[in-house]
This record gives sequence, C-alpha cells and structure tokens, in this order.
Amino acid sequence: METIKLTRARAHAGLAAMLLGSVAWSGGALAQTVSTTSPNAVTTSTTTTNAATTDAVTANAAARGQNNNSGGASSRSGATDPGVRGGDPGAGGALPGLNDVERQYFDVAKEVFQEVDAGPDGLGPRFNLDSCSGCHSQPTIGGTSPATNPQVAVATLMGAKNVVPPFVTANGPIREARFVRNRDGSPDGGVHGMCVIRGRSDAVGCNIAQPNFAAELARNNVVFRIPTPVFGLGLVENVSDGTLEASLAANAQQKRGLGISGRFNRNGNDGTIARFGWKAQNKSLLLFSGEAYNVEMGITNELFQNERESDPACQFKVTPNDSTPLVSEETASPSASFQSDIDLFAAFMRFSAPPTPASATATPVAQTAPADQTTGTATATTGAATATTGAASGTTTTGAATATSTLMASASADASSVLPAAAGSSSAQSSSAASSGASVTRGGQVFSNVGCQACHTKTLTTEKSPLTGQSNVTIQPFSDFAVHEMGTGLADGVSQGSANGNEFRTAPLWGVGQRIFFLHDGRTKDLYEAIQQHASRGSEANTVINNYNLLSRDDKQSLLVFLRSL
Repeated sequence: METIKLTRARAHAGLAAMLLGSVAWSGGALAQTVSTTSPNAVTTSTTTTNAATTDAVTANAAARGQNNNSGGASSRSGATDPGVRGGDPGAGGALPGLNDVERQYFDVAKEVFQEVDAGPDGLGPRFNLDSCSGCHSQPTIGGTSPATNPQVAVATLMGAKNVVPPFVTANGPIREARFVRNRDGSPDGGVHGMCVIRGRSDAVGCNIAQPNFAAELARNNVVFRIPTPVFGLGLVENVSDGTLEASLAANAQQKRGLGISGRFNRNGNDGTIARFGWKAQNKSLLLFSGEAYNVEMGITNELFQNERESDPACQFKVTPNDSTPLVSEETASPSASFQSDIDLFAAFMRFSAPPTPASATATPVAQTAPADQTTGTATATTGAATATTGAASGTTTTGAATATSTLMASASADASSVLPAAAGSSSAQSSSAASSGASVTRGGQVFSNVGCQACHTKTLTTEKSPLTGQSNVTIQPFSDFAVHEMGTGLADGVSQGSANGNEFRTAPLWGVGQRIFFLHDGRTKDLYEAIQQHASRGSEANTVINNYNLLSRDDKQSLLVFLRSL
C-alpha cells in the first residue's frame, strides 16, 4: 500500500511540474502514467484515446447541430452546470467615464442597433433576422442568442412564405447556416440566409425561393454559427498586435507540454491581427458590422455595396441600402446624425462596457480547504498562484487512513489540491460550499492549474486611445484571440482568412456565466458538455481536457461555478 501511495504522489508531482512549465510530458504519457498508478481515478475521465474513438459520432453531431442539451444536466462525473446566472446582466451599458459627447453618441448607436428593418430599408432579399439586437440579446442588448429564438416568428412575419428548417427551433439558438462545399465539390463556406422576403407585404413581386436546406442536410453539407457577444469589444480592438503576440509567446514551455500552439489569423494586406468572429476572420469592428449587416440582414452598405441576390424584382431600395447621410438626421447626438448605420453599430460595440463578473475577486487564488473537507490536501497555497518558482508540499487524506507524502514540483500550488480524485479522495462538497465565493476562488485556481489559461488568457492591456477611458486599461477577456486546432469533433470544414476548417479563435469567456448556448454552432446548453467537446482527435485541448477529467468531482464542480461567475 505504501508503494502505491508513493507512486501516486510522484505522478502528481510530475503532473504539477508539467502544468506549470517545468516538465514537458506528452498527453499520451500523462494518461498512461496516471491510469497505471491509479486506475480508479480515471474511471470517469475522457482520455484522448477515448475521445478519438468517438470522433465520427461527434463530428456528425457537430455537422447537424441537433444536440441542445439543457443546462444543469447531471454528468456521469457528478459535476453539474449550475446553469445561467441570474440577477443583473452587468453588461450592455456604456463604458464608465465617457464624456457627454461620447455618451450621447453611444446612446444613439444603441438605439440604431435595436431598429427592426423592413423591405423599404433594404431587408433581404435573403436574410437570417431583421435586427441586430434580435440576435444579440442575452442577457441584454449586445449579448448572444436568447432563450426564445426570434427566427421562428420572423420566418412568416408580414405574410412571408418561409419554411423553418429543422436546425432552427423555438427554444434553440439563433443560427446562420453555411454550406461547406458547392455542388461541384469546390469550397463554399458562405452564409445561406434562412429566409427570403417572398410573400411579405412589403416585398410584392419578389418570388425567389429559400435555399434547399433539406438536400444539403442530406449531403451532410451544412454547418452552423451562433451570434457572438459584442460587450467590451472596443477595448479588444485597442489591444496592440505586439501585446497579443507577447501573450501568445508567453509560457511557451508549459504550452508545449500541453500540446498547445495557436497562431493569429492575419489580414491579407497589411499583415495585422484580425480578432473578431468565430475564426477571427474580421479585422475591425467596422468590418464586422458591415459584413453582418449584409450577410445576416441582406442590407448593403458602404463596405459591402452589392446585393447577394440580383433579381431586380426583389430590390426595393437603391444600393448601397445604407450610406453616410449628407444631411443631418437630427438625432440626439450631432455626431451620430451624420453616421451610417454600420458606423453606429461599430460605435455601440466600441463604447460598450465589458461584462461584470459576479465574483468580487478579480484574480482568483487558491485557498485552504475547509476543516471538514477530506479532499486532497489539508493545505493549499494562497496568494500569487502564478509564481513560477518554489516547491509545493502537502498531505493527502484517504477516508479514515492518513498518509503524508511530499510532492516536489516547480509550482506554487500543490497538485493534489486540484487533483484529489487522482489522490483517491471521494469526499463530497456541500451544496452551500459549491455555490460560495470559496468555490469560485477554488475554481479559478483549477482553471489555471489544468491549463485552461494557456488559451483563455485572463488579462490583456490596451494601448493609447483617442477615446475616454480606453488607454492603458487592463481587461480580462479570457482569450488570446488566436486560432487553434480544435480537432475533428469541432471542425466545420470552413476556411476563413488563414484559419482552416479545423481552427477556431479562442472564445472570450467574459460573460459566459449568462450565456445559454455554447460552442460555435450552439450544440449544447450544458457547460460541462461544452468543455468535453473540446477533446477529439487532433485537438490542441486534449491534454487540458484530460487534466480536467482527472479532477475530483468537487474541483470539476468548482471550475463550472467559477465559469458561471464570469
């Protein structure tokens, strides 16, 4: 028995060292070592080998996007998504400290963002929804898909004759559909609008048909995207390329040990970093706005001037439909009165404040486990959890028997404090503790120790800005804004810019506590399931997800509670 305990301790010391950069182990070696020393510890984990065997099923589910699990569903591991956080949205307002001119500009921009467009405004002829705020409304204006999908109602609004395709449901996410390939086998990847204006009372004479979604679904040729939140994006836009490059290059040894690389999707002309959209395909907020106005609503503008459907019987406004007014539109903001809609959409995002986390702790750190807990170690490191020097030590407790081992590692946190399952602990945390600030704090430490922060970078700092309050601001978007290889399970086969069909931008996690649908296609409502979906053949996240699966139930739960606090 003593030999087994010592072997377990050594495995934990090696794991801690790898996670914090002192040793570079392969994911396969890690899985093999732990399964040899403590087989009971991995009975509920999903190793990279197991993930690979389910690739075909996962990829098929991704392509059809029919998996909309409800949040809070119990997992086999015992970890449960706490569900969408209630209370004040903590988002949707203007950045604090704006001057009067900027605040007036933001207020008008927000109003325009919420306008519903119709035929005379240039809506369609092909579109997915008729307003920006319709897609971006959870938990408030500027967010993401709401609980009730407005696409169902807009499909027949004003007499429209659209048939709602099976991938759009009343309680599912707002979705745009992309076809992976054309009929001749060449790459497509473009958005095919769910609706057409045929039959609408404001579009008499237009008789175009919807895309043949049934046929493309039968070919397994349809992939989906859901809206991304736009809170705080002006700050993201103002992070320099040098800052992003330095962030991606940081902790290189740790990232290599975890199998993480990543690269930036760069603009093809000037070589600068693009950072907006699921594949970081858009360089700026103005480009993001112009493209969405044309693709999602069918409204041409000064960036995208040409109609995607050229049937003259379906054109009800000159192109571009949206343009810069040369005469004041007499809004509450003199500046906004001379701006096009896409300029105002960009301004709404640029002046929008980032989401406010529920947790009062800005930077979560490890803490001492409660006295009545028997998980892992009796002590856990507090304070600067990201220090890279020093030795970690602790005691492990298994049931009534106690054995003390010294875990030596180049880390500031004891591995057993976040991996009690591998230490043989089977204790349960009380429900009150699981929802407490202590659980959020512990979850933040787990987030770092298993390697999530290697891609979901916690903090970045903006450069100088002409706008009030946006210079040299430290933000916590939890993203490196790079694209990463996500494996066959999440691959959609669509290339955008230099990002290929398997790559996606690291999704920012600020505000994730109030999101309903997860992953690029909205395939699940369950945060635990979204984490598991990161693992599949070829994914850079495989080792990190395997580390998560080796955790005790309590630490898995703490991580979910931490994420729902953001």
